[in-house]
Amino acid sequence: MQRSADAPTLGSLGPSARAVVRTLLLAGPLSRAELARRLERSPASITKITQPLVADGLISEDTAPPGESRGRPGAPLVLDAALHLFLGVKVTADEVYAVRADASGRVEASAHRPLVDVGQATVVREIIELVNELTPAPGSIQALGVGLAGQMSRFDRTVRANAYLGWDRVPLAEILERATGIPTVLSEDARALTAGVQWSGPGRGMRDFAVLTVGVGVGLGVVIEDRVLAGPTGKVGRIGHTRVSDSGPLCSQGHRGCASAFLTTRSVTQGIGVPHGRSDVDLDAAIELADAGDEVALRVFDDAGHALGVLIAQLVNMLGLPAVILAGDGLGMLAHARTGMEAAIAEHLDPNATAPEVVAFTSGFDEWARGAAVVACQWMLVDPPRSDPDPA
Repeated sequence: MQRSADAPTLGSLGPSARAVVRTLLLAGPLSRAELARRLERSPASITKITQPLVADGLISEDTAPPGESRGRPGAPLVLDAALHLFLGVKVTADEVYAVRADASGRVEASAHRPLVDVGQATVVREIIELVNELTPAPGSIQALGVGLAGQMSRFDRTVRANAYLGWDRVPLAEILERATGIPTVLSEDARALTAGVQWSGPGRGMRDFAVLTVGVGVGLGVVIEDRVLAGPTGKVGRIGHTRVSDSGPLCSQGHRGCASAFLTTRSVTQGIGVPHGRSDVDLDAAIELADAGDEVALRVFDDAGHALGVLIAQLVNMLGLPAVILAGDGLGMLAHARTGMEAAIAEHLDPNATAPEVVAFTSGFDEWARGAAVVACQWMLVDPPRSDPDPA
């Protein structure tokens, strides 16, 4: 079933209606009374807000319990997420990944394309071709989200300080909007992944948690009271160069003992490969060496686990988080890093802090693209685009 052409989009709703839809997406189905409690509104105001949403078919009343007539305040309200479609894109230095997802973050279709270079023209062309491939009908997509490394805010228009592409102050959202006609928003990729984890991943139902990613880099997304944090400048989550040891290797920036010096894929593979005189060690080969009992590999993974545990303990000490979700393409190291991680958490956790639940979440690049689609949906519900252009 598709949304009718004259039905309102999520971004066209008023602030109160958008708040209702967002709450139903995060925690629905909910009765009007529960909606009123969660939104701190009177039951009468919730009834007034939801009546036109029901009339327009944006939300509906679930089957009422026996003996209760439909339309009464006790009947749960539900949102048909499948009527609202979004596209999400994740850009790496090698490929572009894209998904079509509904408002709940459920993926309907996915595709990806390799990048022969990271020039703006090439990347934009591949994104546009993926958008065309995944758009089922003109006007069916409400917004496009793009997640990529850099210093973007939660809902941004401009690529800022992306070291992997070599881009800075590139107005990518405007370029894509002109080419596709679809409202477009950018977000830092770890924050986009966090949005997907919150909406319909292992963070669903949690009000407070962090997503800590390890792989090419070290990234962080934080959710506090159901909100993905970005901060006034969009730079919440700069954790990669946090010092975790007084000794250890140097990172690419010359820092000794920072998280990136221990946790990035490059630091792990070089830490194992160089002592063996090998330049062909990737993460899979490093894990195989550790599986075989190689002392160098086991030490490097234990050091990585220690660094990870220090970061987790610091996050819990500062923010009181009950859960930390681990993700990223370097997550395979946990097979040999978990013991060091758990020991470091116990060592560095404040005596009065509660040990967090640590969840490993397997997340391929399609999952990062799904997070970007969720960002596009959240953009429509939290801060939809204005008619006047946003300055870069």
